[in-house]
Amino acid sequence: MDRENGPKNDEQSRTVAEAILVRLREIGVRYLFANAGTDFAPIVEALAKVDDTATVEALLVPHEAVAVAMAHGYTMITGEPQAVMVHVSVGTANALCGLMNASRLEIPMVFMAGRTPFSESRTAEQGSRTVHVHWAQEMFDQGAMVRETVKWDYELRAADEVDKVLERALNMAESMPKGPAYLSLPREVLAEYCVRPAKVISRASPSPVYPDPATIESVSKILLAAETPLIITSETGREPEAVDHLICLAEQFSIPVISSFPRYLNFPSNHCMFLDYSVAPHIQSADVVLVLDSDVPWIPAKDGNPVDAKVIHMGTDPLYSRYPVRGYPCDIAITSPSSISIPMLLESMGKGYQKYSDKISSRRIRIEKARKVIRLGWTEIEEASENSKPIKPSWLAQCVSQLMDDETILINEMGLPLQHMSLNTAGSFFSTSSLSGLGWGLGASLGAKLACPDKFVIAAIGDGSYFFGNPAAAHYSARAYELPVLFIILDNSSWGAVREAVQEMYPDGRAVRSNKMPLTTLEPMVEYDKMCASVGGYGERVENPSELPGALNRAKRIVEIEKRQALLHVVLADS
Repeated sequence: MDRENGPKNDEQSRTVAEAILVRLREIGVRYLFANAGTDFAPIVEALAKVDDTATVEALLVPHEAVAVAMAHGYTMITGEPQAVMVHVSVGTANALCGLMNASRLEIPMVFMAGRTPFSESRTAEQGSRTVHVHWAQEMFDQGAMVRETVKWDYELRAADEVDKVLERALNMAESMPKGPAYLSLPREVLAEYCVRPAKVISRASPSPVYPDPATIESVSKILLAAETPLIITSETGREPEAVDHLICLAEQFSIPVISSFPRYLNFPSNHCMFLDYSVAPHIQSADVVLVLDSDVPWIPAKDGNPVDAKVIHMGTDPLYSRYPVRGYPCDIAITSPSSISIPMLLESMGKGYQKYSDKISSRRIRIEKARKVIRLGWTEIEEASENSKPIKPSWLAQCVSQLMDDETILINEMGLPLQHMSLNTAGSFFSTSSLSGLGWGLGASLGAKLACPDKFVIAAIGDGSYFFGNPAAAHYSARAYELPVLFIILDNSSWGAVREAVQEMYPDGRAVRSNKMPLTTLEPMVEYDKMCASVGGYGERVENPSELPGALNRAKRIVEIEKRQALLHVVLADS
């Protein structure tokens, strides 16, 4: 129905903007994380007009990157995809880094952006161009900015297709491997009227893929007969139920587990089959390597490759088809969620347990010895760090670990060294994607707190990542939506990843020998604690290692009792 003529019957008609807000709620989306622009006029009017109980809850987030990270954080906790809407081309550009993170971590999301009005001559009420930016902001192909990152992109062109298109967007986002879907919305279309559907259209995402039983049996025989098998995982903890299955597999058949560049809690750190976070000391001696949900299980240039080993990859996209180059050896690849494939593997291996029981017992003894050596090295580092000034990251990690219980959620971005922590509950630890688009942790922690308001949420953020996280927007959102989080800023006053890359490539180079390596030093120091205090939060700077436990406990009380966000600015050693 054309906007110019108006609705014939308010009970049967609604604007496309209203339809979007209502349909999102009907198909299971709870929140719309929004950063508005001039294209949002119909959305704003719809929010004011439609009953709150019928629509998604819209949250104004002052920066697009924070909005995407909040949606990401909410979904990684709940598994429920959310919606984000930003302003045309420029808003999409600001959100792109966050979208890339979500894409690599298979986070489903309905990501919407306005589209510059295409009409120059319609009336303002019809959504025509009324602001000078409407000419400059239009692109020939706005979706091209995100096409490599999202699973599906489309521009809504007809008012009567809005419900079908939204359902398709969510279906595409939730089909495996999951990821964001992009929908652009012209202002003229948002302002048009559409007829309410006679009934809610059913929406069913594709069921997950089950592996071939014969292939599972082949993997089972290989693992049972192995002398030195090894499991490497990075993201199995995306499905907390899969962690329980992995524990059973490792424990029953004495297969050590390495959590390589973990983005989730993939395996309890205190379990007798958890070997290490580092692959390098173990990879070349393995005769079978089972790679679970890991895009970069090891780094060949630094760690080498397994010698004469069978290598098996399992995951929703075990060959990572969206990576242009990825040359890991692969004898068998199984496409399936780990929550499905691991139980099938367990059942198959159980049939051959008795035949290989002696071999399994021998493996257990070797693993126990290897674990003792590795943990002795970790303990020596911890004992040496307790009184070191500046504060060592290992001491900070120990202190934070003491602050946590099984219900605490830790968001770790360029932050704490995990080998010095006790992390044992699936769904309690999250880290940035392998893409490592900086600035994710601030918004993600707010999304996690929104999903679990009764849980204690800690965000450990490197000082460089804090800059990228749009801290003013993040701290504002924490206050506006009553999301008290403990932020810990790890301040070594440098771009550590850049410095390490220079040291690896040019260990004897002039930059390494210089007093101040170019382009790597973040000085003068920023008073990060005052940024949190500026929005009514609590801020404290800590430089003395003996004062760290007390400062952490004070901050926790502020968060849990006073329900205010808190930020500890921890000054660390630069290495």
